[in-house]
Amino acid sequence: MGWWSERCTATLLVLLFLVALTPSVVADEGSDKGAGDPVTEHQLQAGETQIINVSLDGNRSAILAWLCEACEVNLEDAPDGVQVNVHGNHMMSLQTEESAHVQFSVRSDVSETITLMRRSNIHDHQVSNRPSPDAPANLTVVGVCAVVSECLSPSNGHLGTVMNTSDPSYVQTGVAVSSNDHHLVIEVMKGDTLEWQWLASTHTVSVEFYHQTTGAETVLNGVHNSAEAHAEFGDVSLQPAYWVAPNDGRFIARLSTEAVRAVWAANLVLHPSQEVSPLVGIDTAQGAQIVGHNTIAATFDWSELQQLTLTAHVEDVHVSVDQLLNGAWVAGVPTLLGAGQNQIVYPYPDVERGRLNITNTPVYAVDASVRSFEDLGGLEAPSYRPANLDEDNASWPVLNLTQSTNGEFTLAVHDTTDTYRLVVDGWADSIHFVQVVLTGDVAGLELQLWDMDQLTGEVISTDITRPVGDQLKIGLQIGRGTHYLQLRYQNASEATTHLWGEHVSSRTYTLQASYSLIDEGEEPWFPPSEDAVYWGNVARWFMGVLFLLPVVYLGVHVKRSKNFAASVAEKKQRLAWYAARLDSGESSVKEARSDLAKSLRAVAQLAWQEGLDAWGPKRLEHRTEDVALAVWSVDERLATEDGGWPVVVGVHVLNGTWDLAALRFDAPDGEAFEVVHLEPRFLFQGEEVFLDTMGPGHRTYLMAELKGSAQRVDVELNGRMDGAPFAARVPETLERA
Repeated sequence: MGWWSERCTATLLVLLFLVALTPSVVADEGSDKGAGDPVTEHQLQAGETQIINVSLDGNRSAILAWLCEACEVNLEDAPDGVQVNVHGNHMMSLQTEESAHVQFSVRSDVSETITLMRRSNIHDHQVSNRPSPDAPANLTVVGVCAVVSECLSPSNGHLGTVMNTSDPSYVQTGVAVSSNDHHLVIEVMKGDTLEWQWLASTHTVSVEFYHQTTGAETVLNGVHNSAEAHAEFGDVSLQPAYWVAPNDGRFIARLSTEAVRAVWAANLVLHPSQEVSPLVGIDTAQGAQIVGHNTIAATFDWSELQQLTLTAHVEDVHVSVDQLLNGAWVAGVPTLLGAGQNQIVYPYPDVERGRLNITNTPVYAVDASVRSFEDLGGLEAPSYRPANLDEDNASWPVLNLTQSTNGEFTLAVHDTTDTYRLVVDGWADSIHFVQVVLTGDVAGLELQLWDMDQLTGEVISTDITRPVGDQLKIGLQIGRGTHYLQLRYQNASEATTHLWGEHVSSRTYTLQASYSLIDEGEEPWFPPSEDAVYWGNVARWFMGVLFLLPVVYLGVHVKRSKNFAASVAEKKQRLAWYAARLDSGESSVKEARSDLAKSLRAVAQLAWQEGLDAWGPKRLEHRTEDVALAVWSVDERLATEDGGWPVVVGVHVLNGTWDLAALRFDAPDGEAFEVVHLEPRFLFQGEEVFLDTMGPGHRTYLMAELKGSAQRVDVELNGRMDGAPFAARVPETLERA
């Protein structure tokens, strides 16, 4: 019994080893229910086999196609009633009357990727009779490309519509037989384009189109044939066909074949008409791409200094370019622009706008861009100079005298002469030297420079030079103002043997100008205008009056001061007079203080003795050879603070110049005095008052309000006289009343 168990175990291990060496079989569990099944890829290792499942409903057909290098596709299991046909080396078709499940095996002796296409459940129903224009018919729903730029792109290398494979409305399938034609009915509007892409066919199938309106039918040109055993493994057919609806109505697609039975699949896309695509406002200098079908008119901004370049991609295009002049469109010449070719169009003078027309082109992709051929500053240099001074010369570009200037002869528009302005600034009768050198190819060219009279516009002098060796330069002495330089072909007819607007290469050049001042001339003087003279006089009188006002005010003030001083001199003993008025109530303290402050300034204008008499006899005096001092005690009711003691002090300089002078109020006993108020306003601190610089004959009166408990005060004057220290002190002490 043990021996038998060991034998069975060994046998099982050998079988497992052999199974491991046998290539694996992978079943494809995907079932094919729709006619728009995607193209799939399968990775096969050498010797590996995969199973492909295809499921069919009753009365349906299917197409199986593959693309590989060394693979084999074989039928593994076909139920009864399923008919399998082989077409070429890479396609099979299936047909069944009952629902069925068919298996295919895929095997390769080398490792490779197999691309597989399955189109299943293709209906065998035939619409054999073409409906009449008035007859109702079932419409075929096809995919619509509403935005053409989202459906095709020239970068793909073709202009066929790239389908949305998740939308089954794009894919149409059917069975064509030799005994009957098959018809599809599609509703269209005028200008709509129908695109037909063959995806697969077991035999050659032809499709042609009719266009029907109410009561009329038209046969459209063009028959699109599929190939025998044809299959497209990409997203798009590389050879689509197009039909354009001449009017609103419907298309009738007629499919026919010479084979007994042909199964087919195709992409159908309807492109709505788009006859206008405005490009106004778009910067075409950066390039703009126009894609679409059949016919379009694209209006764009265009300047007379811009050349338009058109480039066709992938397909030939019928184009023309119209130009708007004076509000009317001038039709362009229709041209067949080959794929990959360029067309350069030049504008007429004073063009306002351009319009690109594409006509009778099933599908197109055109790049449009503009390039400026201006000479300088947005201007094209004219071929002549202004006739006189009255002509506006703003359209002549100004040549920079310190930098190089680039320009070109646009030979396509017979531009063989460029004229520039030279603007020289300076004083009257100044003389300048200007030299211009042309760099680059100088063959066949010449330069001319004009020195212009700025008053009459006549030519004072001119010079013309031609190349010497490989150099072309010109120099001329000119005056200030505007002058002209012209660069031109020596023989313009030899450079313009072509028609106007026919593209030929432009000739570029560089002008390098240099400038030097020979004589600066006379500095200009311009007589003033009558308005300037009038308003100048007004301004002078106004400013003179303003300057005289302070003088008048000063004179009035001095006169009033003198009158007031005279009145003070007439009234002797002024301080006693204030006390009497306060006693009688005729004057208030405020009025008395104000009058006293004015009197201090007024009395200073009187002679020293007259001033002493004006204040009153109750005073202390001290006099030396160089200075005189006088001190008066004032009624304390005129003090500004309670307890204050007003004191009037007079200083008269007899000889010398005093600086850094200061009056000191010294209390012989008790606490020191403090000056709390002073008239007129001088600097003061503590018990000292600082006076200004005083010269011989200077007289000053001031009232100092002292604050302190002392009942007497000594007054002294300290400072420097003529640079030497000096002091004077009133020998007597002033008693407080």
